[in-house]
Amino acid sequence: MKKSIFFMAGCAVALASCTQTDVLEEGVQSSAIGFENAVSKESRALTNTSLNKFYVYGYYTQAGLEGNPVSVFDGEPVSLADGSWGYTNTRYWVPGATYYFYAYSCENNAVTNASAGLDLEGDNVAERALTIDGYTANSSHQHDLIFATNDNGIIGKDTDNAKVAFTFKHILSRVNVKFTSEFAAGYDIVVKDVKLENIVDKGNFDPAGTTWSGFSRTVEQTETEATQILLSVPADGNVASKAIPASEGVEGVAEKTVTTGNGYVIPVQYQNSHVRLVFDIEVKQGNDVMLARTLSGSWQPKWVAGMGYTYNVKISGDAANLDPIVFETSENMNLDGWNTGNTDAVEMNFNFSAN
Repeated sequence: MKKSIFFMAGCAVALASCTQTDVLEEGVQSSAIGFENAVSKESRALTNTSLNKFYVYGYYTQAGLEGNPVSVFDGEPVSLADGSWGYTNTRYWVPGATYYFYAYSCENNAVTNASAGLDLEGDNVAERALTIDGYTANSSHQHDLIFATNDNGIIGKDTDNAKVAFTFKHILSRVNVKFTSEFAAGYDIVVKDVKLENIVDKGNFDPAGTTWSGFSRTVEQTETEATQILLSVPADGNVASKAIPASEGVEGVAEKTVTTGNGYVIPVQYQNSHVRLVFDIEVKQGNDVMLARTLSGSWQPKWVAGMGYTYNVKISGDAANLDPIVFETSENMNLDGWNTGNTDAVEMNFNFSAN
């Protein structure tokens, strides 16, 4: 989108009309547009303290020219420095104009695998809002994505304009998995290579209701490959085991669980149980590896934007396809009767006396 930017010092610029690509700034004496932000309390990877850059889009309209919006910001980077948010290409408020602002941050970066922008051809505010099309969330691209609007219509003033306040929200879904051992105490379950398979990993973000649409998979399911997200397993916490109670003179051992790192997924409410959780385990007793297995299970997620999901997986012998050691009693066993003992072999004499 071509933009013509007009800076006029010490005088007012009046145009009968302006095109959608013109930016009209009336006098550099008016106060500059500034920003401030907060991340909503449902913070995941990006928090109030870790967010240090976001990207702003915005436009204004003037009375009588509501159908002719003027672009002001088109992905302007806004960075945190010395406790304040600032940007390079300073813009100034136009008194009486009505402003609409949008912003996002992909873990302090611009999106590189999607198209982000305003459609100023739209007839109303909802149609002109920032959209992010073709966003991909898979093993090759794992980032928290946040979004904010201030589109109630801010009226520019001659002086004392407040900073534009953004309250960011997470617009992906966050997923992790917690593994618990159902094996008997004394067995260690080593968890490796956890992944979600056959997911929808591409979609379009619509700010109206923070909804997603246009879902697709970058790799369609085949025998050898599938869309997936790898969930990291901590190297120092990849063993699940049951607790061993303390006994007299012996210190007990606490239960161990394995919790993966977070994965970020496109919010989709799946219609079938096609998403798979796949992971490898080793069953160990002491230093001996009894067996290794790849386990998987399918389910039908209903992921909602801004929500975090922890899936609890209990690993048992049945789930691992192990053949347990079992016991039975003999069919010829007779606990209901007693054989008669031979009392003739030894003569027993009992003497009883009264005290």
